[in-house]
Amino acid sequence: MTPTATRDVHAQEISFKSNGETLPATCYDNSSVGVVLCPPHPLYGGRRNDTRIVRVARELASHDISALCIDYGSYGKGVKEVENVLDAASWMRKRVRSLGLLGYSFGAVVASNAAARTEIEGFVAMSILRKVNGLEANLDFDCPKLFVHGKLDDVALYSEFEYIYAKAKGRKQKLVLNTGHFYMGDYSATINSASKRIREFFEEVLFK
Repeated sequence: MTPTATRDVHAQEISFKSNGETLPATCYDNSSVGVVLCPPHPLYGGRRNDTRIVRVARELASHDISALCIDYGSYGKGVKEVENVLDAASWMRKRVRSLGLLGYSFGAVVASNAAARTEIEGFVAMSILRKVNGLEANLDFDCPKLFVHGKLDDVALYSEFEYIYAKAKGRKQKLVLNTGHFYMGDYSATINSASKRIREFFEEVLFK
C-alpha cells in the first residue's frame, strides 16, 4: 500500500566516497525506498542545499521516501559528476530495496547519464538541458520517467525540451509549469506543485 500521510522529517549529514574524495550529503528520512537528488551546476552555486532540491527532498521524506541530496566532488565538466552520482546511488542501494534518481538542470543531464549505467526504478528530470560541457542528456534507458519543465525557461529552452522529451525511451510523463528555469514568480505554489507531482511519481514506481 502506498503511504500518503505527511509526517516530520529528520535530516542527517553523511558522507560517501567517490573518485578518491569524501563527499558530503544530506539524507532526509530512513525508509525502505529512496531517491538520490542531484543539484545544478556546481560552478554556479549548485549544492545539496539548493532550495528547489531541498523542497523536493522534504516532500519525499515526509511521505516515507528517503532522499539523499548530494554534493559533487572537484569539478569534472559533468563526466566526474556522473561517477559521483553512481557512487551515491551505490551507497543508497545498500540501504533501500527500491531506488530512484532525480536531477535538476545540470544535475538532470548528469543523473540521466548515471541512470543509463545503473539499475533504478524511476527517473525525474527537472529543467533538463540538452547538454552541458559536451555531455549530452542520455534518455535511452527504459525505466519510467517524469519530466518537470517551465514553459518560460530561457536556460533550458522549452523547444529543446520538446525535442528531448520526444526522444526519451520508455514510459514517460511530463509536468509543464508556467515558470522559468529557477521556478521564480509564484515560487511557493510552483515548487509545491512540482514537488507534489514528483512525490506521486516516486510513490507509484518505488512502492511495489
